[in-house]
Amino acid sequence: MDEGKVSFARSGDDLALRFEGSIRYTLAHGLDTFLDQTFTAQPPKSVCIDLNATQSIDSTGIGLLAKITRLLAVAGGGKPVIFSTNDEINELLSALCLDRYCLMVAGSAQMSADEVVPRIEPDEAGMRQTILDAHRTLCELSTGNREQFQSVVDALTREQN
Repeated sequence: MDEGKVSFARSGDDLALRFEGSIRYTLAHGLDTFLDQTFTAQPPKSVCIDLNATQSIDSTGIGLLAKITRLLAVAGGGKPVIFSTNDEINELLSALCLDRYCLMVAGSAQMSADEVVPRIEPDEAGMRQTILDAHRTLCELSTGNREQFQSVVDALTREQN
């Protein structure tokens, strides 16, 4: 599996993100930091996410997609648009209720996202916090997600204390 990366482009109030390869928790801290900085400095009003080059995405990555929906709503934007022709990823996103909060488009995105979101190698506590926050956000999407991921949240919370 290809090591994943996330690229971005910004034009005014529009943010484009492209996820490529295997999107795993190891990318999460850099993406989480990027999202916090972006939405704090100058929140976009629209976000397009291209998942067409994504081979796989773990629950932490999906939790960060959920975070984007929340941040965009707080910023007064609309729903993020997710482009994906990968049936497995589309089914996974729908199963975890992302389709309720995003516009899902089964097609190619005509956008450029050339600047790579920097990888940040956090300490163990920082990584645990990022994973915990992503799973808490997933739990907020639906009762089914809460049932599926609450044990992860509980275990990570115990490790913090």
